[in-house]
Amino acid sequence: MTEILRVLVLYYACDIAAAERHLTPPEWETCMGYYAEVKRHFADGETGPQSHRLGYLEFKEWEDENPVLVTQLRERSQRFVR
Repeated sequence: MTEILRVLVLYYACDIAAAERHLTPPEWETCMGYYAEVKRHFADGETGPQSHRLGYLEFKEWEDENPVLVTQLRERSQRFVR
């Protein structure tokens, strides 16, 4: 779980940065990589076209079930936003 927490911090940093400004193409590409990694993790081994949707839905469910941790991760992600 430690690796996914690191990726989530970076994903949340991207989310915050994108809400504040337009990302550059390299930033966008990097952030999409984090997002894909999050969905892959939460898809729990599923593959194919539905795995992206499943990963997203499972991720959102995890966020709903872990609001304190999500807040902590978002707070940590602030240091990566420029």
